[in-house]
Amino acid sequence: MNSAVKKRADEKLKEAYSRCYLPLIKYCNVRMGDAKLSAEDCVQEAFLVYYNRLLSGEDIENPRAYLYRTADNFLKRAVEAYARSLKRTVPLEEAEELQSKDLPFETENTDYDALALKLLNTLSEQEKEFYRLKYIERLPLSEIAEKLEISPTAAAKRSSRLRKQIKEKLTDFIESQSEGGI
Repeated sequence: MNSAVKKRADEKLKEAYSRCYLPLIKYCNVRMGDAKLSAEDCVQEAFLVYYNRLLSGEDIENPRAYLYRTADNFLKRAVEAYARSLKRTVPLEEAEELQSKDLPFETENTDYDALALKLLNTLSEQEKEFYRLKYIERLPLSEIAEKLEISPTAAAKRSSRLRKQIKEKLTDFIESQSEGGI
């Protein structure tokens, strides 16, 4: 990355942050209603998107309008997620006590780091790299696709396959534990 571009992006970000942060927070708080816990997240995400655009060399004519529009997009998603979560929650008075299934092995004696290492060692190098990017570095699929030089769709499919594969291996491990294995 060009240091001049980074310096320019840093300056524009600082300027936009000082001018727009508080008004954006107020805007998001008003628009979000009961979902106000996510207002700060929406604003931070908007600034992150803005900064990444600046780092890519893009010139944004009206940063204030861009930030409001971007924050509004994140805001809509947060409000939808909040509404979905309300549908899934039950008032405490109506909640039933659920018993979880007992695991077929002693959990206090399980070395979870060793288990994770065993599972990761069963993956191919390509799968390990994808795992590292997705679950350790916590990169979004779009960035993973870019780094691995694959399409975003392919990255999503790999993520789904990897998650399924790890679940299957973990299930096999648990079953082998209950049968007196490993």
